[in-house]
Amino acid sequence: MQQQERPFTLTGINAALVGFCLLLLINALYLNPACYAGGIYFPATLLIAFIVASCRSVWLTQTGFKIFCAVIGLIAVWALVQWLTGWGFLGRKSARALALFPSTNILATVLNLGLMPVLSYYLLGRGGRGVYGLTLLLFAGLLTTQSRGGYLGLLSGVLFLVTFVGKAEVVTQWRRYRRVAVGFLAVLGSFKFYAWLGLANWSTDAVFATLMYGDTSNRWEIYQVAWKGLAEHLWVGIGYYNFGYYFEAHKVPPFLDRRIIFVHNDYLEFALETGLLGLGLFLLLIVAVYGQLFKFRQQAMAGQRLPLILSAGAITSMLAHALVDYPFYIPVLMAVFGAYLGIINQQLIDMGATHWQLQKMSTQYFLGLRSGFIGNALVIGLLAWLGLPAFALVAANYSSYRLLTGDVQQALLWSGVARTLQPRTAGYYWKEGVIWRDQGVAQNRPDLVEKSNVIFSKGLEVNPFEVNNLLEKTALHRKYRTLLKQPASNQDIMTWINHAKSLQPHSDGVQMEYVRSLDFVGEHAKAIEQAKLLVHRWPQSKSAQRLLESVSHE
Repeated sequence: MQQQERPFTLTGINAALVGFCLLLLINALYLNPACYAGGIYFPATLLIAFIVASCRSVWLTQTGFKIFCAVIGLIAVWALVQWLTGWGFLGRKSARALALFPSTNILATVLNLGLMPVLSYYLLGRGGRGVYGLTLLLFAGLLTTQSRGGYLGLLSGVLFLVTFVGKAEVVTQWRRYRRVAVGFLAVLGSFKFYAWLGLANWSTDAVFATLMYGDTSNRWEIYQVAWKGLAEHLWVGIGYYNFGYYFEAHKVPPFLDRRIIFVHNDYLEFALETGLLGLGLFLLLIVAVYGQLFKFRQQAMAGQRLPLILSAGAITSMLAHALVDYPFYIPVLMAVFGAYLGIINQQLIDMGATHWQLQKMSTQYFLGLRSGFIGNALVIGLLAWLGLPAFALVAANYSSYRLLTGDVQQALLWSGVARTLQPRTAGYYWKEGVIWRDQGVAQNRPDLVEKSNVIFSKGLEVNPFEVNNLLEKTALHRKYRTLLKQPASNQDIMTWINHAKSLQPHSDGVQMEYVRSLDFVGEHAKAIEQAKLLVHRWPQSKSAQRLLESVSHE
């Protein structure tokens, strides 16, 4: 046997990152009563991007960064065309550009992740007209988002760059700083001119309103709800990605008719969902990064470590934007952040930052198998495990397709596959339960209705915060009692629907089932009263009007 040592480098940065990602995985898999696939994918995306960037930092800082800049440039052009024409391409029309993203704030973060490195590259005395033009293009793309969080990210990145490079470097490159300032003012002027002509909708009113009056987007109301939850779940939190469920039960105006799933402050959301332990590990990662950056600042400037400086400016913009939005809950943003972090870590190692060479598995036989084969098998197994949520989603979508074509048996088969692959996803139980219920009612078969009842009950067990299974079970015992062996009592039905109200007190579906349940158990006056409240709340809703008519009987 030949021994071939393969060292693995451990630093404070990757140790903090691994600790944070492991905490998220443990929280998602074991501590969280509600399973969400993102709880697996988000930390895995961050960690995998970091590892790839650490191993391929040379390629990323050369060819990879050029490709990234080209892609970001195309996205900026897309955003500009959308803003100027109102033509959303694949997205909806909007005065604020979206490009291919569901939110303007996501687009702003993406653009900043490209703009800050390009801007830093130019301000450090590199590049010519092409780089300058790309900088102005990306800045124009950022303006189309009208994202105050995006502006905050850019400002924070520039302040970091100026602080990091020092006064002497800024003075040396003052002509380039002046060109950038003039260029940015010209772009701003053109935007104001287009808006004045009425050719496009753009304004800085929201920015000035925020500076003068503070929060103008009702974020403070969301933050107050999050603070209250943090006080109740201080150390381990309410569960990763569970803020949406928590907010449904504690909604405040003006969000009673809206679904909010993010705090819009990632630091507060990490604290709420993973406790002070999770927030502490994330802050430890940030401290480790910036502590090393400023420790080696002079060496980085003397050696013109451009990949280090450019990557640091990029992550600074995203960390600042996270104060008012949710970039660390978007997989593509986490991947880019992880890649920049990997580049920074490798650059610091090359400059002599403290690190330890850990001994990896040597190339030898283990149980008759080479370690290389074992490593490849583990990687394949890990990828297969990470792919389970995606495979389950494909199976569920195919089940819906087969149901639309009338092939109920195949729909049930693939629905069962999805539920087997992801046994902690309540939505798959709900979909399969509905199919069994409809078949049982259509064929007048109590055994199928009983099966749907069992599946709805299992869905309640795997996710106690989800109300769909609870509502379907309540309606099942209310509408099809004759097909059930042991139909629920009136008291049980009211217990179930009151529990659903405690989970989502402002949900229209819950409110309507509550009215039907009241009418079913004989509380007709209260049912009519609640139905009138729904009609008053949603005067244009035909469903609410029909509900009032159905319970207003003698």
